[in-house]
Amino acid sequence: MLNIKKLALKSLLIAALIPLAVVSVHTMPPPDQLASVQRTDNSGLSLSAEPITIDGVFHNKGNIVTLIENYGYIGGYKYGLPSGEWPRNSGHSYLAEILYWIGGVPGSGDTLMANSTDDLQGMMMPVGGVDQYSILLSTDSTRYWGYDPTDTVGLGLSNPALGWRVWDPTTETWEYNQPYNSLAADFQEAGPTSLQDSHYRMNDVAYGSSLLGLEMTHTVLQWNYCYNEDFMIMLLEITNTTDQDYTDFAFGLYCDIDVGGEDGMGSNGRQEDMVVYDTTESLAYIYDVIGIDPGWGPTVQTGVMGTKLLETPNDIGMTAFRTDDWAYLPSDDEGRFAMANSTQWDEPLPPTDQFYVQCVRGIDIAAGATVRVVYALIAGADPADFEDNAAMAQELYDNYFVGPQPPPTPTLKARASDGKVYLYWNDTSEVAVDPMTLENDFAGYKLYRSDNQGKTWGNVIWATGNDCLDIDYTPLAAYSVISPGDPMPHSFIDTGLYNGVEYWYCLAAFDTGDSTMDPLQSGFGLAGQSENIIAATPRSRSAGFIEAAATVIHDYTGTGSPSDGEVIPVVFDETETVGAEYRVVFEDGMTGSFWHLINVSTGDTVLADQSMTAGDPNYVEVVEGIRVLVYDGELEPPSMAQTEFGGTGTTLALGTYTGPVLPYWTGVPEYAFGMDQYRGTYELRYSTDSTMAVSLWEGFDGVPYPQTPVPFEVWNISINQRVSLMMDEWPVDGTWDPHSDLIIANVPYDPLGDLTAEAFPYIVGWRFSLDEDSYAPVDGDVFTVEGAPVNGPDDVFSFKIDGVDAAMAKEQLKNIRVVPNPYFVQYSSMVETAEGESVLQFQRLPSECTIRIYNLAGDLMRTLNHYDDDGSGMCEWNLRSTANRQVASGMYLYHVESGYGEYVGRFAVIK
Repeated sequence: MLNIKKLALKSLLIAALIPLAVVSVHTMPPPDQLASVQRTDNSGLSLSAEPITIDGVFHNKGNIVTLIENYGYIGGYKYGLPSGEWPRNSGHSYLAEILYWIGGVPGSGDTLMANSTDDLQGMMMPVGGVDQYSILLSTDSTRYWGYDPTDTVGLGLSNPALGWRVWDPTTETWEYNQPYNSLAADFQEAGPTSLQDSHYRMNDVAYGSSLLGLEMTHTVLQWNYCYNEDFMIMLLEITNTTDQDYTDFAFGLYCDIDVGGEDGMGSNGRQEDMVVYDTTESLAYIYDVIGIDPGWGPTVQTGVMGTKLLETPNDIGMTAFRTDDWAYLPSDDEGRFAMANSTQWDEPLPPTDQFYVQCVRGIDIAAGATVRVVYALIAGADPADFEDNAAMAQELYDNYFVGPQPPPTPTLKARASDGKVYLYWNDTSEVAVDPMTLENDFAGYKLYRSDNQGKTWGNVIWATGNDCLDIDYTPLAAYSVISPGDPMPHSFIDTGLYNGVEYWYCLAAFDTGDSTMDPLQSGFGLAGQSENIIAATPRSRSAGFIEAAATVIHDYTGTGSPSDGEVIPVVFDETETVGAEYRVVFEDGMTGSFWHLINVSTGDTVLADQSMTAGDPNYVEVVEGIRVLVYDGELEPPSMAQTEFGGTGTTLALGTYTGPVLPYWTGVPEYAFGMDQYRGTYELRYSTDSTMAVSLWEGFDGVPYPQTPVPFEVWNISINQRVSLMMDEWPVDGTWDPHSDLIIANVPYDPLGDLTAEAFPYIVGWRFSLDEDSYAPVDGDVFTVEGAPVNGPDDVFSFKIDGVDAAMAKEQLKNIRVVPNPYFVQYSSMVETAEGESVLQFQRLPSECTIRIYNLAGDLMRTLNHYDDDGSGMCEWNLRSTANRQVASGMYLYHVESGYGEYVGRFAVIK
């Protein structure tokens, strides 16, 4: 939907500077049944040489979903498929069909009109190096012409590039698509023009020979931004391949729009349809005069759908408008030409089932020439909304399809588990430049969840404060950029979910907006059709299933104590894992300590020099389908106390402790630097052989200060080495006091060396003092600072990816269960989403097994072969026998046979 604010985009759009270039169209693979569709006229005569010449794809990127077929036919109504469905995923189709009429009276004197249902058929095009009767579709790489999957950016336009080619009727060759690149203020080779382009060729030889020698290219463009999601633009280029000049041809855009669905009583809301047209704007639409259709339900407000001519040959415009009851549609060339070539502006009929034709007469097509007809299929909530959307379609077309857009759509992936779903995504949205402002205006992400297959996405937020975003939903999670360059999360685990329920997730990237436009965000869509929409169904785990986190082994090769660190691997995508075993190792550096992730199976370092050991797990990168969380032990000495006594009492006790010294003074935790100086255990041994301590302030001030004799030797007993001391006191007077703050520097003690140069700032440790009230050391007294249990080079964590343990699987066969048990009328509307559907689930199964279901008489009712490679452990049964009959109420036995053993259970069905 569109409101008035969206029309302010006009001031943002780039002025047209040069003629429009050829653009491409996008569609989705046709359903299987389309392969067998064969068109016939009323006599039963085939209108296509072979059924395979018909190809169809779905345009479903925007808020209108419809079938496009390669013979100039738009609509899937006759197949029971989405046909001008609006809004997307509502099940409300408005479009019976759109057809093209083109022709006139050539030199033969006969009236000839090439029309979609009788004369036009698809032409063969190169797809993947093979000529096929196929429609190219930009969201389906199997339909690209010569697509190079490694070339995915293309001149910074963030679209697949240099594999998207369209037919240029002028040069009669396949050319790289030429969208307008506002960064260069020119048309340049790149990928699709819209978010979803489709492109095909057709001619007028459906009867085996050419009617008029016409060849056409057909392109469809669709978007899903808030201001352009309610229309799709169709470009039709018509070429005269003969040596005869055609004059005074006529073009008719035939539209049969039905507002309403079957009500189950033989009637349809189309009987209350009303036609409206506007000669100035070259648009027309149909709406339901009641506004509520019984076929769609008593609470469903009907909308508006229609068309607008955006460009006509020589700017002729709409020269006539014809409308009538569908029963009086002309069925021959003479009747069609008379209607398309007239100058009549029909008065709309009273509400009934009616069609309309937008007419363009007086078209000249010289021999070898190409003319262009462009129109938009538009929907709206009401006439005003429709007209706003129509105006925006014209603006977008006039400005080479360049308008404000949100950050590029992120790619969302998911993996379902027991009661949870693991989600992760790429950073595509974060690095791109807006084509209008030429700036990176990425502002964050919103993650939504739907439990009704995308009909809604959570609790509705009507007051969005955003003139472009009419409604929004409360997100499952939201992340915003506070400062440019802020790290952003790329993963999320959704928990507390119901097994067996299909959840849809949408990851929307949004921008900052500007003074003329509120923030834009990537749109909602359909799972499997939009990169940012994914469906996932949580399922119970198979018998013996072990997650990667349960396989972690901590090995320690040092002479001290292992760290208290922890490694938690989580498999987000088992299809992306490479090999079966991984290892996390650690390395100390001057500026910090790091960890590396090694793929043991391949020997590759998957992640290197990683320093993150805490914080929000969602910010941790997912690599090879795995997210590895590494937690360190506490950076605190477990104990600081006197451990050896030369006399009878405690003479050395802790006074103050403030942690690592540099974070204490700077307030920057990262200034603790490497962990080696904190990992060792140190002894302060009272001795008259003093240690000469260097002032910490030499490092801060860059000038020498007097050294201070401290009556202790300091030993790193983890490596049996005497090390150095620093003192933190002011003023620096070279005098030792028990309450003076000490800092251990893990550098070999050398009274003649330059400790500041060698140790500051990277090798200085804790800041602490001794208690002056109890201070009275004697020879043999030792004060020990125990090393912090942080990760180090001697710590190694190994783990395996998710898998099945055979012994555990055998033991867990007893946990197999049936849900629900008993089955009573219906399991759950969230699981049984289709009318009349029955679903019974066998859960916690082995990953591969056979399930045999018997009645109490011992009759075999059904055999189910279960196999899963993702550890889901669940198999569904539709409560139908082998003969496809619903089973009766009663008690049933089931026998599970697997490589781990057998199990017998029972369940009840109550109807």
